[in-house]
Amino acid sequence: MAIDPRKRQKKLQRRKAKQKAERRELIRRESLGLHPRMTQASAAPILHCCAMEAIFHSGIGSVLVSRQLPNGNVAFAVFLVDMYCLGVKNVIVNIFPRARYDRDLYGKMTRQGGLIPFKPECARKLVEGAVQYALDLGLPPHPDYRTGRLIFGDVPAEACSEQYTYGKDGKPLFIPGPYDDPVRCRAILSAIENRRARLEG
Repeated sequence: MAIDPRKRQKKLQRRKAKQKAERRELIRRESLGLHPRMTQASAAPILHCCAMEAIFHSGIGSVLVSRQLPNGNVAFAVFLVDMYCLGVKNVIVNIFPRARYDRDLYGKMTRQGGLIPFKPECARKLVEGAVQYALDLGLPPHPDYRTGRLIFGDVPAEACSEQYTYGKDGKPLFIPGPYDDPVRCRAILSAIENRRARLEG
């Protein structure tokens, strides 16, 4: 009996989603206890600071900041920034050996294309501005932002002369992602509606 191609495709999609979730959980477990190490790493020289170009025309994209540690490892934080609504939607923060960082993180982002150099002070200004915009909507950043933001160290956001705008045409625009379940979507839309009511009231 032939297998329905649609059922097979759905099964493959579920398996792929499960594998992605397992990888995210592994990264999260590896990041436990990182807070003090990232605090120390924040004084090391900046290795890379870049952003996906898409962030400036589609409102969402990744910002990478990394520092080269004296022992040859690399401390990094990747912020998935939603400039239209959610602020920092996700964070990957860790310390890798340089070879693993080059292969699995920086190399992968470079191969995906659209990666542009970014001044550290402007990266901080953009990320923190997105977080503040979302907080004003009642939407907190990803839980790992508290650790990820340590990568900025003493980089002064006020040294950036660029101006960034948040929201779409002056209003928050929520675009659900593949992992935004109905409960989360309703909570986000409710927060946006409450803000609108406050402003209009």
